[in-house]
Amino acid sequence: MEILPYIFLASLATILTRFLPLLLFKKKTASPSLSYLQKNSGLLIMVVLTIYALKTMLPSFSGERAFSADVLQTTMLLFCLIMAFVVHAKFRNSLVTIALPTLIYMAALRFLLNY
Repeated sequence: MEILPYIFLASLATILTRFLPLLLFKKKTASPSLSYLQKNSGLLIMVVLTIYALKTMLPSFSGERAFSADVLQTTMLLFCLIMAFVVHAKFRNSLVTIALPTLIYMAALRFLLNY
């Protein structure tokens, strides 16, 4: 029972952060710079996530694994990266852009490299 006030406060904070800006700024019109950011922020987020993912996914080309496995993994990574750009240019759907190359890369890791 002592957890209920914490749950109530967390719920109240969530509701305020969601609805307070709508109540405060509902009569204001969007500035051109804000409209530009809304339009192009999806692409910026995708670029940042891609760079972060590539930083952690590139193989080290050393250790126990064979060199050919690292080359195959890098090839599949680049193939899926190019596919993500092509799919996004064609469909303009973020879910498809993320899901299709991810599924193909995971299947390649599973079946080609036996991870």
